[in-house]
Amino acid sequence: MAGRRINGSLRVNGFDVPLPPGDWLQLAGAHFKQPTAAGELLMLGRVKNRRLVGYIRITAGRSIANPPAGFPTTPGCDHQGANTNVLVNEGGEPFGHEACWMIDHYFLVPLQAWADRANKLPALERAAAGDLAAKGVSSPEEMISLRLTRAETWGLLEVRYIFSPEEDHIRSNNVATYADSDWQPGTIERYPEKVAYIAKLKRWGDDFWPRFKSAFDAGRQAPSP
Repeated sequence: MAGRRINGSLRVNGFDVPLPPGDWLQLAGAHFKQPTAAGELLMLGRVKNRRLVGYIRITAGRSIANPPAGFPTTPGCDHQGANTNVLVNEGGEPFGHEACWMIDHYFLVPLQAWADRANKLPALERAAAGDLAAKGVSSPEEMISLRLTRAETWGLLEVRYIFSPEEDHIRSNNVATYADSDWQPGTIERYPEKVAYIAKLKRWGDDFWPRFKSAFDAGRQAPSP
């Protein structure tokens, strides 16, 4: 696959964002600016045999207000919702301290229809999906997402690390909507291999979480590019 290959970590808006093992391709990027914050958005993909097997979405923001105004609480961090398989919440103060990570499933069918302008995709996701399509890369209908979030009044680092169960030879039934997924809490118990896969990612998240928090803390004094 042509394109810049990244491994180990990637510097984004002054944060050295840790990456899972493997070579990652940059798919799309953008900057954002709001009245009290500014930052960078980035999407990466990992591809094997022209099949998407990993996906990362990075949001790295910093307060531009004086004094710092902080960031809203990430949806889902305050309680375990109907679509959440795992929730680890170490703090969720709106516009203050936030430390949370969760596991849920990631429905890729809307990304596969990226060229349809009636499909209301965010611009970053549309650009990433278009890049994959141009490279001839196919993707599963569903993958599993770990969303890690750390925030203080001065900054925000939120990363979705998205994995394909196909790498563990786990297939899912084709479904029409997110809510019909095999991976939904209340449904997943019918599939012992999927329950085991979530448990495996929970162990990975437990090990990775301290590394992620350290990367956030180290970015406090780091100048953004």
